[in-house]
Amino acid sequence: MSLYSRMAAQNIRKNARFFLPRIGTEAGLVTCFYIMLTLALDDRISHVKGGNYIPTFMWMGTAILALLSVVLMLYINRFLMKQRKREFGVYNVLGMEKRHVGRVLFFENTFSSLLSVTGGLLVGMLFYKLCSLLICRLLQTGAVAGFYYVTPVTVIPTAAFFLLLDAFVFLINRISIALMKPVELLQGGSVGEKEPKTRWIMLILGIITLGTGYFIALTTKSPLEALALFFLAVLLIIIGTYFLFVAGSIFVLKALRRNEKFYYSPQNMPAVAGLIYRMKQNAVGLASIAILATGVLVMISTTVTLYAGMEGVLDKNYPHDLYFEAGISDDEGHTEYFSTEELESMLRSVADKNGVKIKSVEQNEYLYAAYLLKDNRLYVSDETDDYDMTDVGNFFFISQDTYRRLSGENLDLKQNQIAVCSIYNPSGIKDVTGTLTIHGAAYVIRQNLYHYPISANYLASSFACYGVVVYDEEVLNNIYLAQKVANGRYASEMTRRIAVSFADYEKAAEAGNSLDAGLRAALRRIAGDDAVITYSLDTRWKAKEAMLGMFGTLLFLGVLLGTVCLFATALIIYYKQISEGYEDRNRFQIMEKIGMSRQEVRRTIRKQVLLVFFLPLAVAGLHMAVVFPLLTGILRILMLFSVKLFVICTLGTFAVFGLIYTLIYLGTSRTYYQIVH
Repeated sequence: MSLYSRMAAQNIRKNARFFLPRIGTEAGLVTCFYIMLTLALDDRISHVKGGNYIPTFMWMGTAILALLSVVLMLYINRFLMKQRKREFGVYNVLGMEKRHVGRVLFFENTFSSLLSVTGGLLVGMLFYKLCSLLICRLLQTGAVAGFYYVTPVTVIPTAAFFLLLDAFVFLINRISIALMKPVELLQGGSVGEKEPKTRWIMLILGIITLGTGYFIALTTKSPLEALALFFLAVLLIIIGTYFLFVAGSIFVLKALRRNEKFYYSPQNMPAVAGLIYRMKQNAVGLASIAILATGVLVMISTTVTLYAGMEGVLDKNYPHDLYFEAGISDDEGHTEYFSTEELESMLRSVADKNGVKIKSVEQNEYLYAAYLLKDNRLYVSDETDDYDMTDVGNFFFISQDTYRRLSGENLDLKQNQIAVCSIYNPSGIKDVTGTLTIHGAAYVIRQNLYHYPISANYLASSFACYGVVVYDEEVLNNIYLAQKVANGRYASEMTRRIAVSFADYEKAAEAGNSLDAGLRAALRRIAGDDAVITYSLDTRWKAKEAMLGMFGTLLFLGVLLGTVCLFATALIIYYKQISEGYEDRNRFQIMEKIGMSRQEVRRTIRKQVLLVFFLPLAVAGLHMAVVFPLLTGILRILMLFSVKLFVICTLGTFAVFGLIYTLIYLGTSRTYYQIVH
């Protein structure tokens, strides 16, 4: 072993307080990167029931983690270099040239990099099986057997990415040392900053960007607009957070200093003065903690809410277990649908052959069509250009007789009267009142209903849904014919569908594929081999499989990335405590020499640390509260309608994160106190 490699190994041992967190952090990043990359490439996982979402989401997670790794490793390197510049300066003064220092640095980087990458890969290989079992559990499917996932396709890219990242970091350090003078190296760890000036332009820009981001988050009502504006609002909030931490903190601290009654006390003066002189450096780290904490809250709360609310979404959108409709299309594209009696007869026959007992059958005959609702008038898309996406609505039309048969209630409508039910309003649209004009005919809205008897599927609906009850079949047919003329080839047909509930849901779900195949065969026997069949079989179990695949994968990804962000937050806090400790040690020793008691010094330290490290948590909570309406709109697109559930999950996530954050603070503050004293 050469002199430089021995010096590097000795330096790592002597500076274990700095190097071990760096090695552990990179190893953790390597582990998560390897697990997500392997999940993205493992065909066995993607072919399990509901696993079709896994590759896409894992590739997204891998890209996000790669970006986080670059940012975090650069942050760690910046801290380590600042703490060790004096050491490198001593080497230079004692006769070692910069190229020799560079060689020591090369071996330090090589040793720590090899330890991190090797350790991370080994842990990743060990925990991948556990993660695959976890994701299969979330998808409620059988576990994937075997351990043959350790392949060069996953190991080599993971190792290559982090080794190249470490090589890039070493190159930055080598150039930095080459450009610095020995005196600058000797003073690098202890150079103080001049009192920062209040950056008015940055302060104003911070207020504008953060205010604009908050305004977008608080005023956006439509789910589609929420999805489009979410990333813009996030970007503005991030920029505003950094600007206000850098410029706003200085403004506030100087305002506190001008308050003589507050400032001139043994507890407040050292804390405020110290923060003013170092806030530029602190502000960036604190803003990073606030952004990372917000990311943890958003990822965990939304994914937990989606997964926990899945059954509620299914109950709302699938009050029955199966929905079946079918028809025969001619050469001109016209479809003649089977009657509900014919559909029920086919289904009962197929169910009996598969040993599945039917509990109830609901016959649905209705017209479903999309319109633009503007000024209490329904338009088709070609009739007006003056509209936005919040005007789009899905309308379900039934006759008064059908309503009476399904609900048991009599509306007593007249020919020109209708009843309207606002089934789902993602944009906050109120009930329609007064009159409603449909294809030129004005109908008086006799009453607003609170229940619509058609069990329609509103899954993933980004638009408002309304149910309309008309006087009789003649009025319903007039609306049907009018929309046929208005929409041409894109017109809707009358839907004849049966909604079925089974006595044993689990048995029916197990026989799902057999039911599907049996119904297709029955239709082919009736229609003939050459007929074009229009067929739709919508089942609760297929919807649940799709939702488990999406929400289960999102939950796994959210927890994994949230853990990475939490780990990054802990690391930044740890390094900041060490940095603050070394910078504060001499200052507080001087305070003790000029008359402050050790107890007063400790109170001052505690006040400063509490102010610095709990401010990001408060800011993260504020950010989460402000973007809550925006996230609610996005969750509606992802089929979640329970705001109460989202509130509970968000508060629970914040409480757990706040507890973990406090434990991190308590653990790292001990290191700070040890350094200071």
